[in-house]
Amino acid sequence: MLILKDNSYICNIITDFNVIFMIVQFSVGNYLSFKELSTLSLVATNLKEAAISDIDSMTEMGDAIPAVLHGAAVYGANASGKSNFAKAFSTFKWLVVNSMKELQAGEMLNVESFMLNATTAHEPSVFEIVFCNTTHIFRYGFEVDNKKVYKEWLYRRNNKKRAKEVELLYREEDAYNVHPSCMIAKNLVANKMVRSNALLVSVAAQFNDETAVSIVNWLNDTSIITTHDDDVMWKRAAIKLDDPKIRKRIVDFSRFADLGIEDIYKVNDEVVSSHVQYDDEGKETQAVSFPFESNESEGTIKYFQLAYPIIDALDNGKRLVIDEIDSKMHPKLTSKIIELFNSKATNPNRAQLIFTIHDTNILSAKILRRDQVWFTQKDAYGATKLYSLADYKVRNNASFEKEYLEGKYGGTPIIGDFSKLFVNEED
Repeated sequence: MLILKDNSYICNIITDFNVIFMIVQFSVGNYLSFKELSTLSLVATNLKEAAISDIDSMTEMGDAIPAVLHGAAVYGANASGKSNFAKAFSTFKWLVVNSMKELQAGEMLNVESFMLNATTAHEPSVFEIVFCNTTHIFRYGFEVDNKKVYKEWLYRRNNKKRAKEVELLYREEDAYNVHPSCMIAKNLVANKMVRSNALLVSVAAQFNDETAVSIVNWLNDTSIITTHDDDVMWKRAAIKLDDPKIRKRIVDFSRFADLGIEDIYKVNDEVVSSHVQYDDEGKETQAVSFPFESNESEGTIKYFQLAYPIIDALDNGKRLVIDEIDSKMHPKLTSKIIELFNSKATNPNRAQLIFTIHDTNILSAKILRRDQVWFTQKDAYGATKLYSLADYKVRNNASFEKEYLEGKYGGTPIIGDFSKLFVNEED
């Protein structure tokens, strides 16, 4: 049995987690449609053009990583892997936060490798995230399949050009190497308290290891919204209305969107929206309330569901990943949400927004930098390739939207001749 005598065992490696850490990059390999290791980077590149302010769109960090972007957009054809990238992020978070407390010994991890290749179908998936603040850079990742953890690693280095990484932990199946300063994690390993289907960081967090707790809390403050989360998002949004201050922020957020809603509140646990009634002369008469979920449009419902995650991220410098952010919403609303994150006035706390999208109206140098734009495209063997618009040489006055739709950057569907489906060949 593991006995924790006092706080002297707590790992004190992370002393500055009260300072906001930003996502530097996220990598995934051999997971769903991602066969090869693919990396989305938020490190700002040296662009010749600067259509939007560098001050607004990025945060200066340190010598090793000079500046980190406040967001990124992922474009691609249907079934190209955009949503799989969001799922990868969600799976990564779930495993770190929940693999210890939600799974029992022998339970499956619900991880699916790239199944369209005879070799990778039987190999583990790879996940890794790099995050930093002005003083430190952390790199954490693992290899897992549906049954167990094969590898796990955590490294730290100072945010300086020639600083060396310090190995805080490395795991290869049942073999562990844990830094002496992380005594709780070392004791957990020594007492064989880490299951094969649980991450060491997830286990250590349950025993108040400071480093592990900090990582788990940081990930908990990273919201991931997929296309299958509508019911969950509705329930979360409804609960937030119970707090008067948050309810006011959500109502104000809705008013600015010109949704025609004057108020949102709960009656007997049912969310209702209030609208102004007018007489034939255009004078206000009274407020009329409707059940929100059954009377408002799908776009309005989605905007309501996204309101608190967006407000919370901007207020507190959190991270937000949204799959198909433009679904059901007007392009102007989508554009405005993105602009909130790319503005120092509305995003002073360095919040980050990563999203997948189809709407090409957003593909503009006035809204996004080239290094904020990414594409997914499947090859002939069904594997997703992830790459950046910054990889292309683009004229200063080029129309990103026009050239993307023309197929210059890839990431667009190859559409066949649909007319053949409706033509009688006998005619």
